[in-house]
Amino acid sequence: MANVVQFVPRGDRDAKANLEEFIRMAKDELTAFADGGAWASNKWRQGDTVIVFATKTAHMDSYSYTPMAEPFMDFAKAYVRYSFSHKPVKSLAVTGHALRCIEAALQSTPGPAEVGKLNVALMDVCASKCREYFSSEDVKYQTGRALQRIFDFLREKRLVPSLPAWKSPFKKPVILTEHLGDAGRIYREEKLPSNEAMLALADVFAQADDVETRYFSSILVLLMATPSRISEVIGLPTDCLQWEDDQSGVPQMYLRWRAAKGGGVMKKWVVPVMQDAVQEAVRRLIEIGKPARDAARFAFDNPDKFLSHSNCLANPDQIGDRPLTPNELCAAVGLKPPKNGGRLLDGSLSWCQVKADERIQPLIATGSVSYSDLAKVVLNTYAGDCWPCIDNRGLVKTWEALCLHRENEFHKEFSVKPFSWTLPNANRVNERLSPARGMSLLDRYGFQNTDGTSFKLTTHQIRHWLSTMCERAGMDDYTLAQWAGRARSADNRHYDHRSPEEQLEEAKHLLPFEPAPLLERIQHRQPVSYQELGVDRLGTAKATLYGMCVHDYAMAPCQKERECMTCQEHVCIKGDHVSLDRICLLEAQTQLLLEKAQKAREEGDFGADRWVDNHKWKLAHVRAMRMALEHPQVSDGSILRIPEGHDPSPVLRALIELGVVETPSLQAINPKVIPSKLA
Repeated sequence: MANVVQFVPRGDRDAKANLEEFIRMAKDELTAFADGGAWASNKWRQGDTVIVFATKTAHMDSYSYTPMAEPFMDFAKAYVRYSFSHKPVKSLAVTGHALRCIEAALQSTPGPAEVGKLNVALMDVCASKCREYFSSEDVKYQTGRALQRIFDFLREKRLVPSLPAWKSPFKKPVILTEHLGDAGRIYREEKLPSNEAMLALADVFAQADDVETRYFSSILVLLMATPSRISEVIGLPTDCLQWEDDQSGVPQMYLRWRAAKGGGVMKKWVVPVMQDAVQEAVRRLIEIGKPARDAARFAFDNPDKFLSHSNCLANPDQIGDRPLTPNELCAAVGLKPPKNGGRLLDGSLSWCQVKADERIQPLIATGSVSYSDLAKVVLNTYAGDCWPCIDNRGLVKTWEALCLHRENEFHKEFSVKPFSWTLPNANRVNERLSPARGMSLLDRYGFQNTDGTSFKLTTHQIRHWLSTMCERAGMDDYTLAQWAGRARSADNRHYDHRSPEEQLEEAKHLLPFEPAPLLERIQHRQPVSYQELGVDRLGTAKATLYGMCVHDYAMAPCQKERECMTCQEHVCIKGDHVSLDRICLLEAQTQLLLEKAQKAREEGDFGADRWVDNHKWKLAHVRAMRMALEHPQVSDGSILRIPEGHDPSPVLRALIELGVVETPSLQAINPKVIPSKLA
């Protein structure tokens, strides 16, 4: 475990002295990344965490790079060691991006790349360098946050106390799997392979008739059996296939798994429909990789011996350390001798004609090569940094790796090297899935899109496809995350490529909405649709003092002047006591107005008789509605309205006057209207 020391700046020192003390403390007192050359090395490794102190101002790739400029590199190393000691992380890639942006900004100024030269202008230059170096919006966002953390650290630790507060200009990118627009749709389509492509992969596995197809299609079957990363499949041991009884006593298959990105050791269960295919895939990989595993085990048990194989002209056990002839060397390592020229009088090869790669050529230059020398070359070439294991986790020995194969195992021109062993990487598998370099496995077996174009997919797309299919089938987030080996259930959203319509439909099933009864919603003043009130029209009814109005105000304004109780487009709901109280009050008010009108008519007032008729008409409707709402045979929630014949529309009146339509009979009234309820 790394030492943890808190750096506390001293107020009696200037910024330069604090910076020097910080670098000294990180160099001498902290122990993170202490292996592999420690401070002097420009490539640090601790476990799975790697960081390279390389500059972006010069060419940089996986094989070559230029170290950062001094004295900035000392600060970069001190910051990485200090921050990692206090908070170990799996990846320092983003921190490396941020440090390279700062170094590039300092390099753009005259003089040495000193971190003390940072100011407001250079902080913005760092953001500009980030835009220049990275195209991914997510990488820009993460790098901007890392820049902000470094600037805050410099200011708070008084290494550059004059630095102002700085906020990253890069916004958090949207999660395109959840985006509702065209960008999200296009992203989902690109990430998700078609069902036809996945079925074609299954057909390739079934039809495989050569070593290369059998090997790579078997790896793809393991990817299709469970949501997995290609690195996880490559790291499987030969005894990965296991069985365990479930709660019902039925044997179930699972794979011994080491999940990447913090998932840990786990059991990956295989669904019954895939068990036969997985068994066959594992059997094929064990069969194809057996010679490579034997070679790796021999090299481990006999580090000074060269593996004897059928092409050797001399038996390594018989000749000991005798130098090999050029012919024996070529036969041992699988080199093709030249067809003519440079041969000795007896027809054998001369050393000057033997051409090999950089691994063996230095030995050839000495003119004296033995089998023990070749054994050392084999170990240096194929053993790797984590020998005898396949990675620094130390869980799987090289000769136990399921996906191990020999060099040139699938090459069309070069012969297989019997003494070799190697593991594929994601690029090697992806090359078989995409026609970028020659024909893909799918093209070879005649599988293409309906438009004649080649299928294009990657190993990680298979993980996206399987996760999406699980979501569509209704698997819950926790189970899916456990099955896929994800540390957090929230990460499922990055693999969920269902359309917004699909997700909405699932939400409806998960949260079934059963609307409350009509009476309850009216009492709570909730929206009520026209259809619920017996009107075939889209929209929501309007609430009134006495019930609900179903008039379409988009067609015409209210022609009743708010005389709702005599309107056929007004409905009342039995059980709404508030509305009933208001109707009773309206009945009493109308009765009072009727009595006043009758008295005025008796006194001979002009027009009083018209008011008597009007109030009688209104009172009859109000009283009838009140009686219906109080009637014990009318159940709560019943919809009540006046008969159509009591309130014909202007159009209906005109048609009645013309004799086109007969006057509605009040004896054949809809059972929901007042008279039948009172019968």
